[in-house]
Amino acid sequence: MTKKICVLNPYIPTLGGGEKHMGLLCAFMEEYYGDVEIDILVHNFNNVDIYADDYVTIDKLNKRFDISLSKTKIRKIDVISSNKLIDKIRNKFKVEKETKKYDLFVNFMFLSKHIGRAKKNLFVCMFPAHRFENEVNGFFKKILAKIADRLYIKSYDVFAPISEYTNHRFHTFWGNDNNSKIIFPPVISEQEIDKLYDEKDKKNIIISVGRFFVSAHCKRQLEMVKMFVSNHEAFKGYEYHLVGAVANTKEDLEYLNQVKQLAKQVDNVFIHENCPYNELVDLYKSAKIFWHAAGYTINENIEPEKVEHFGISTVEAMCYGAVPVVINKGGLKETVEHTVSGYVWNTEEECVKYTCELINNDDKRKIMAEKAQERSKKFSIEQYFRANKELFDEYKL
Repeated sequence: MTKKICVLNPYIPTLGGGEKHMGLLCAFMEEYYGDVEIDILVHNFNNVDIYADDYVTIDKLNKRFDISLSKTKIRKIDVISSNKLIDKIRNKFKVEKETKKYDLFVNFMFLSKHIGRAKKNLFVCMFPAHRFENEVNGFFKKILAKIADRLYIKSYDVFAPISEYTNHRFHTFWGNDNNSKIIFPPVISEQEIDKLYDEKDKKNIIISVGRFFVSAHCKRQLEMVKMFVSNHEAFKGYEYHLVGAVANTKEDLEYLNQVKQLAKQVDNVFIHENCPYNELVDLYKSAKIFWHAAGYTINENIEPEKVEHFGISTVEAMCYGAVPVVINKGGLKETVEHTVSGYVWNTEEECVKYTCELINNDDKRKIMAEKAQERSKKFSIEQYFRANKELFDEYKL
């Protein structure tokens, strides 16, 4: 009998690291089940036109992330575009009703609190949502919120946090009596990683990769460009390239424009918006150093959702021998071994200092580049498939 699976991810048009993760999960499920039909469920959140001619397709997903999904399609449903509570509740119920039609529901939606109503339910947890109970006031509202919290958390057979950081926050928010199994996101095949770093390809380039957006865990491109421009003399002889997708929302476009205007102050900062995958690969090959600052100026104890939960682009860069110089917050502390496979920093001064160490000591940079590539193998596609097989077998998904 054909296995029918629903994967909820309305953010698929961004085609960021999360979408690569989702695509490879679909690839795993196609291989694991064989006889399977997978629907990626999307809807028109934030007035996104899911019926636009340029809306993402499976073909675009395959080309963007070099995968070959053949048993997966995109399924579109309409929801109400409204900030009214009653409309949000109606949308929630509509999505949840759709999940009842499937053998397996995989919730891949960031900060979602949809109840899974399929025969089996898996939550791939980038970062856990807060309890309903913490969002309302009043005795009766608190009681209803507690019921909603219990229905939500108990509807899933297992949660799969993407890092130790996310797993810690999940149990902090929802208690220790819920099933969870950490599965690091997949990055690149083990067979490919050894072929990716060639010192002859390297140029004096610093690269950052991440979506240009202002909500949730903003990648802080504006702050990084400020750092580069403010320390222009220290980085003389280097180019700074920022790569990322951008949505058509007014806020995100305004943010990108701010980044562009600041970059114009110097002649060696380059913005690559929505660039093709082969262009990104060329930049990874050329870059000597990788910067990441998601969570900069954020107190992760107060706003833990705004730091990087794992950092796929960081590991991608490491595969290509670009030494990471990344903020010392969230999941990045797990991917990068400080002073071995890269550097983690807390202040702008530390970021500049570590970057200059790599710029001024090429022998040291080459050693760390090799260590970074070796470290990246911990997050290979093969490791991801093995971990998922254990999960799916254990919970009989």
